[in-house]
Amino acid sequence: MSLLHAEYLKLSRRRLYLVMVLILAALVGLLAFFFLVFAQIAPDVAGDEIPVVGKPEAYMFGAQQVAGQTWFPLILAVVMLGSEFGSTVWATALSRNSRRIHQISARFAVLALASWLAVGLAIAGWSVVTALFATGEGGPSTEDWLGLVWKIGLIELAWTAIGLGAVALLRSVGPAIGAALALYFVDPLLGLWGPYETVSLSAATSALFEITIEGGFGSFVPGAGLSLVHAVTIMLGWTALGFFLTWWGLHRRDA
Repeated sequence: MSLLHAEYLKLSRRRLYLVMVLILAALVGLLAFFFLVFAQIAPDVAGDEIPVVGKPEAYMFGAQQVAGQTWFPLILAVVMLGSEFGSTVWATALSRNSRRIHQISARFAVLALASWLAVGLAIAGWSVVTALFATGEGGPSTEDWLGLVWKIGLIELAWTAIGLGAVALLRSVGPAIGAALALYFVDPLLGLWGPYETVSLSAATSALFEITIEGGFGSFVPGAGLSLVHAVTIMLGWTALGFFLTWWGLHRRDA
């Protein structure tokens, strides 16, 4: 518990998290306007390529869009762990508790939980906009809302692990962010290719929500053919890989 508390204090005392939450809120606000309001106020401009998402589908569709902002756990994990390598923080932490598994687990848990909280708040914001401006009636069931809790958590776990793995291997914030964001942008493109879709994180993220998007935009969203069990397996596999790479990278460089 002392390691968890220490990681919480590190995160809460830095402005990074607040700034990232504000950026996430701005992006989600733009997405909400684009999908919920724009097609209504400018149907001629939107055309058929931009779907008009109404209630009740708009709630889960929005949750999917917010969950897709996986740059958040990536950058948070890279910067929070990577900043420790440029000072004596990491060495001091190891001198107090040399068990790397415990150190990694504490960082992993706090950063994933922080990302889960930020995404949850963003989904709540989208839901408010949906309730006020989206067309249609109704909303998700209690079971659907509860399902979001573990689905979002699983997504944040996987991408947090990847961020930690990248910075543990490269030991530099800049290159690690570059490598992590390269995966963030390339993975959806590769997910359009059938063989890679079966292991794609972006495809798995989409499949968790089991939402079909009409119009031309829907053809650019991988994961439509994946089952829920397959998607969960992909997430757990990438989480395990990221955690292992974090441990291996730290063990190899600090041995």
